Amino acid sequence: MRKLSLIIILFVLVLDIHAQSDSCKVLLEKISGSYKGKCQNGLANGKGESTGEETYIGAFKNGLPDGKGKYFYKNGDFFQGYWKKGQRHGKGKFKYTSDGEKNTLFGYWKNDEYVGDTDPDITYKVTSVSGIMDYKVVKNDAANAHDNAINLSIKSAFTEFTPTDLRIEKSSGHIIQSGKRYSIVNYFCPLQCEISYTILTGVTRKQCRFIIEIYEEGKYTITLNND
Repeated sequence: MRKLSLIIILFVLVLDIHAQSDSCKVLLEKISGSYKGKCQNGLANGKGESTGEETYIGAFKNGLPDGKGKYFYKNGDFFQGYWKKGQRHGKGKFKYTSDGEKNTLFGYWKNDEYVGDTDPDITYKVTSVSGIMDYKVVKNDAANAHDNAINLSIKSAFTEFTPTDLRIEKSSGHIIQSGKRYSIVNYFCPLQCEISYTILTGVTRKQCRFIIEIYEEGKYTITLNND
């Protein structure tokens, strides 16, 4: 009798596990089939593995690949990287075969499309800073294309000043000076801008250098502090 009870309990547990697996849905059709992993409210949520026509191993959210994961295509191609709502979205690596040759594509995807080797969500990148104590870059959306400008302010002793040997080198646009401030207008992206000058520290002069790359048009304010 005791042995029979144990068999019944094990049978019920197996049925329960099978029912949980069947009730946990994956909403992306090509990988929908067999799912192993975490589940919440009847949908794949958390780390899991789902196999249908193709296979995905990684993070799920509300039944869709969301987060970091690996995707195996039926033709042998492979993607490893980030997903959002069932689409490749973020940094990743795509291995594929074209005309019989194996290739690897690195970079960023957005809404399941490859957008290049630069993160599309980053509007600017400071690539080099030397001799400058602190800096601040603020971006605001321009009302129209005529408002696009990069405004530069250099401070020493908490006061704006204009270095006598100031050099502003840019890949596009025109420089306009207004008092102790400078602006780059009529520029196009991507823009590379290098700002260099020297400041007096004691009896010697210190070389200051700031390089920024701008990937999205708008109104930028760059403040360089030398204190």
